[in-house]
Amino acid sequence: VTGATGAVGAVGATGATGATGATGATGPQGIQGIQGVTGATGADGAVGATGATGATGPQGIQGIQGVTGATGADGAVGATGATGATGPQGIQGIQGVTGATGADGAVGATGATGATGPQGIQGIQGVTGATGATGATGATGATGATGATGPAGTVTPAEAVADAPSTPTPAQVGDTLNALLASLRAAGLLET
Repeated sequence: VTGATGAVGAVGATGATGATGATGATGPQGIQGIQGVTGATGADGAVGATGATGATGPQGIQGIQGVTGATGADGAVGATGATGATGPQGIQGIQGVTGATGADGAVGATGATGATGPQGIQGIQGVTGATGATGATGATGATGATGATGPAGTVTPAEAVADAPSTPTPAQVGDTLNALLASLRAAGLLET
């Protein structure tokens, strides 16, 4: 590969014009060489002093393009440039497969028993249960002995009350009933 063209050196001073030599025989036309890659334009060198104009010699035949010279040694590495700005964050990658569960670690020592917490709030009283079935009736107890007969009471006959007419009026029924009640009270059979 053709290396980059080096910078053009400064133009040297024009030498004195030599004597014109005899014209040589014209050689055969050489093969047109492949055009090389155009190198970068080198910096212009300082303009030298203009020499005296020599006599124009005859146009020479274009020679065959010379072989490309060996690539020069690499120049010294330049200083490291400033670090560029951080680029945007890349897309989140797919989550990896979950690894196998590791073996259970050894059981740690039992910690000290904590202090007893405060007593909890009294719970709500439960619903009253259903009433149980009535138990079987117990056997009838033995009949007690008959008590002694008490003394005969004194019966005071009530005063006779006349019968109501066969077809009484309401007032007559009321009078007869009131007379009967009064007779029973007088005899002590009704409370006064």
